[in-house]
Amino acid sequence: MRYFLVLLFMSFQLVAGGSSALAAGTQADAAANNQATQRDDYGEATAAIRRGGWSDFEQLRSGLDNYPLAVYLDYYKLSGQPARVRPAEARRFIDLSQDTPLPNRFLGVYLHRAGKDRRWKDFLQVMPEEPNAIELKCYYFRARLSEGDTLAAWEGAERLWVYGKSRPKECDPLFTAWLKAGELSDEVVWARLLEAFGARQKSLMTYVARKGSAELKPWSDKLLAVYSRPDHMQRQTLLASSPYSSDIASYGVAYLARYNPEKALQVWLAYQDQLSFDEAQVNRAEYAIALRSLYNKTEQHIDWLEQALVRLNDDKLVEIRLRWALGQRDWSAVSRTIPQLSEKRAGDAVWRYWRALSRQELGEREQAQKDLADIALERGYYGFLAADKLGKAYVFNNSASAAPPLVSSARPIAQLPVVVRIEELYFHEEDQPAHSEWFKVLQDSDAPRQESLASYAAEQGWHRMAIDGANTAKAWDRLDLRFPMPYQDTFNHYASLQKIPSTELMAIARRESAFFPAARSPVGARGLMQLMPATGKQVARSLGKTHQKSDLYEVDHNVLLGSAYYKQLLDRYDGNRVFAIAAYNAGPHRVDQWRNKTGEAVSVEIWVATIPFRETRNYVQAVLSYNVVFHHLLGVDRSLLTMAELQADY
Repeated sequence: MRYFLVLLFMSFQLVAGGSSALAAGTQADAAANNQATQRDDYGEATAAIRRGGWSDFEQLRSGLDNYPLAVYLDYYKLSGQPARVRPAEARRFIDLSQDTPLPNRFLGVYLHRAGKDRRWKDFLQVMPEEPNAIELKCYYFRARLSEGDTLAAWEGAERLWVYGKSRPKECDPLFTAWLKAGELSDEVVWARLLEAFGARQKSLMTYVARKGSAELKPWSDKLLAVYSRPDHMQRQTLLASSPYSSDIASYGVAYLARYNPEKALQVWLAYQDQLSFDEAQVNRAEYAIALRSLYNKTEQHIDWLEQALVRLNDDKLVEIRLRWALGQRDWSAVSRTIPQLSEKRAGDAVWRYWRALSRQELGEREQAQKDLADIALERGYYGFLAADKLGKAYVFNNSASAAPPLVSSARPIAQLPVVVRIEELYFHEEDQPAHSEWFKVLQDSDAPRQESLASYAAEQGWHRMAIDGANTAKAWDRLDLRFPMPYQDTFNHYASLQKIPSTELMAIARRESAFFPAARSPVGARGLMQLMPATGKQVARSLGKTHQKSDLYEVDHNVLLGSAYYKQLLDRYDGNRVFAIAAYNAGPHRVDQWRNKTGEAVSVEIWVATIPFRETRNYVQAVLSYNVVFHHLLGVDRSLLTMAELQADY
């Protein structure tokens, strides 16, 4: 009997357990079906908006209150017909969407519409404080003027009017009212004349000069004459007793320096004996002379230039001087110029490295070796160079430890509303909004949370987001997050076809797009390896492949063309990756111009350090070092540069 009861109890448990599992499975299926339905309805709702089918949209929207992207539907609706949106409704949307990137976007659309319609009360109810965009600032001060607040309106008008270029048409009514009220003074006219001079806007200068008084006209005429012929500026009578003279002289000298820094210095030294200048005027003139002298590598007044660098205390100028000295292999100049850098900049690996080499060249070998040993402990281009100098193994400092899976004690990352929205945006192929969501959550998070988010992104295959998250968290040693290796089969396949290492293609893609296939640069480069449409077309033709611009967003097609283009550059430069990588970024015509003539060659490290374009200089260093990192992650040791590259003429 006891045995029978036990069997009966076990049978009951099995039935109950089976029922629970069946119920859980049924619930999961229902949830999946509901998600699929909501996704379909969301797609149909956005399509309804695009075709103006508002009744269809409203019907679909009513069933999507619980869908993660419901807030986006509300944004599309409100921004699609902003003239119908009342202030209370606008404020409500802004308040409810605070954890998304949408409030600022909606504000821009709403305020532009309200300003255009001159709904000033609505404008101020939604935006009681001065906005950031110039057009909206002008609308804001017009709204304040409509409310009778002339003090704020005139202050804003003057601040906006004193600018070196033309303002948008939205500002014209504000400026007209301000001018009509007699608020313009010669001081303000002169201030804008100088701004226009600095921005090289001669037609604006002519317009502004007409706004001045008869007393100001002779000085406005002098300023215009100096702008037209800066080389003849000494023909103008500049009285020491006039406050305008120093402005004309300092702006004129700075402008002359763009074309003739030697002449500009002569004029400047002469004016210093005749006129009094404040600190800003001195800095303006001397900075312009120093900058152009450095760009032109003007030897005639090197003594003045080095003294000016000390006075100006500007890292940009000091670095240009250092690169000039490196190109000349003037180690004494390198040694005495590096201390002029700010403490922060002097601590960067690049200048610590060149300080070590200058010491070595000047006979301070023991200290140079110690400096190089310190740099060799760091992962990166100069750390690898230093290790090579010492014959040491590279240090990678890889700490690929798992970050905490939770960002709070209550909710796992996967359940965060922002993460759920990103997943849905990716499903609907709305990549840019997804990345905007990611950028916002990173900005709103502390470093541990950023690293946790980056780890989660890596698990989801959101490679660009993982990289952005790790970099924002300054988790520099999380190589698992910062150097993922997606699309391995694709890179390996085309690397094999082109007979080049796949890691070089990966390094280029990592630098170009952070492995984001839909990346598009401001100048129009597209896809994983960021090919320009013209380049893609040319390479596709050379391969006999059919091609359309949109194909550049396809991973396989992009790597096909990118790998072929990189191989063409390698062939052009006899396998020299330094030249090929520089050409991939800046174009082969520029690289050909940057190469030194026979008999003037420098070492590879000096050539890279003196590439004229900072972007290309950093690009070459990054791709070469990324290649080493990818090799390391694959368990292979590779040197930063090949023996042939070290021995080549640059």
